[in-house]
Amino acid sequence: MMKQLDMEFLSSLGKVRHVKLKYVNEGLDATAVRAAMAQLAGLKLFVKDEEELYAKPQAAKYIETIDTPLFDDEAVEA
Repeated sequence: MMKQLDMEFLSSLGKVRHVKLKYVNEGLDATAVRAAMAQLAGLKLFVKDEEELYAKPQAAKYIETIDTPLFDDEAVEA
């Protein structure tokens, strides 16, 4: 099972944008993530057609994914 951090931002035009990170520290609390998101938004690095893509932090969550293999031909050949 792998956890992914999904950070949700609002763009300067009010559109919802996501930044998803793999291999993150799973012990982060809301305060630390909110601070990091605010810092990222403050850098104003991501702009497209005069729209700030990650202007305002809105939400963050961990997403857990479970792989359920149906078949793996590579494993049979080994």
